[in-house]
Amino acid sequence: MKNTGVLVANDLKRERLKSTNANLHRLGISNVVVTNYDGRKMTSIFKKFDRCLLDAPCSGIGVISRDPSIKVQKTFDDVRKLSHLQKELIKSAIDCVDAHSKTGGYVVYSTCSISVEENEAVIQYALQHRYVKLVESGLEVGSNGLTAYMEKRFHPSMALCKRIYPHVHNMDGFFVAKLKKFANGEKSQEAISTAHEEQQATQQLKEKKKKATQKKKAQKLKKREQKQKAKEDEVEKPEGQESNS
Repeated sequence: MKNTGVLVANDLKRERLKSTNANLHRLGISNVVVTNYDGRKMTSIFKKFDRCLLDAPCSGIGVISRDPSIKVQKTFDDVRKLSHLQKELIKSAIDCVDAHSKTGGYVVYSTCSISVEENEAVIQYALQHRYVKLVESGLEVGSNGLTAYMEKRFHPSMALCKRIYPHVHNMDGFFVAKLKKFANGEKSQEAISTAHEEQQATQQLKEKKKKATQKKKAQKLKKREQKQKAKEDEVEKPEGQESNS
């Protein structure tokens, strides 16, 4: 931005603001306002941002290689609590952004975790409760986001997210999603229900098609096996007759 416009850097932990300010001075950045608010309450102060980056608090599962203590300190209950917090934060981040901004209307969500509960599940929640859609992140590194995990099913556009795995990409584990806000306000319960029903219907149709395809393949394989067996029987029959003669 070359020190134009205004950036707002917010952190819940007051003790971390000292290092933030020090880095801003060191880098010669003069267009940043440093604040110390609860991210869930930012909408009461800011509502017309062009863009928002939410680096959400997470379990840190993606950085276990640098901090092995996470393996024994974090539990699944911690992940569930963090997922709830992340959902509240992403709603607040979206509400802070103006959908009618000529230069923005984007929200980037990121975590240093690879758990589905902290990533795809949070984005799915945002898609259901706010007028946003997923767009290309622009990242060249990383695997696509998950559209299905165990019994969970997510929106097909979840593949636009990026997952970075330590054992695959030789980097810290990370998740990035870029959302475009196309309307202000919250989705009504009716809209949420309709969207959920449409998603379920789409998923059921996909599963039905998948089963039909599998059935056709099984039938073709059975016919092929029957033909092969018939050919083998024809070959074996003359040999049996010759041995009898």
